[in-house]
Amino acid sequence: MKSNQEPEQEPAFTMDENDRFHAIIASSPIKYDQIPDTETVMVFFVIRRENRTIDIFHVMKTFKGKNCISRNIQSKLGVPETRIATEMEQIQTHFAYGIKNATGITISWDLLDLSQVEDRDEQIKRIQQRNRLNVYKFPDFSLN
Repeated sequence: MKSNQEPEQEPAFTMDENDRFHAIIASSPIKYDQIPDTETVMVFFVIRRENRTIDIFHVMKTFKGKNCISRNIQSKLGVPETRIATEMEQIQTHFAYGIKNATGITISWDLLDLSQVEDRDEQIKRIQQRNRLNVYKFPDFSLN
């Protein structure tokens, strides 16, 4: 059972038994001067699928206080493994540039590199230790 305060939501993605995280890239909170107590966080989950392709899931949540008031999910599926480094670099530079140009806000990124961690339970442990994401372990792994 989930132990957070948000209402039940469908997972942003699911992972099969042999899928593994490659990395998780989380933005610093994006605060809004004109809307006090509101912030947005973007998280990109880079997943190595068993078929040797990469799926990237972008989860953007906006919070007012501790309540999630908006949740958007985008995905880029079936990226060749050879493009991992390029895709991760583009995520960090393009999104930061776009936000800076649109709002003047500079964001920084927190990168959790899991590329060398093959054990599923160890990956979950490291994600939970980061204490930034809501991670739940069911019979199959899901994350929202």
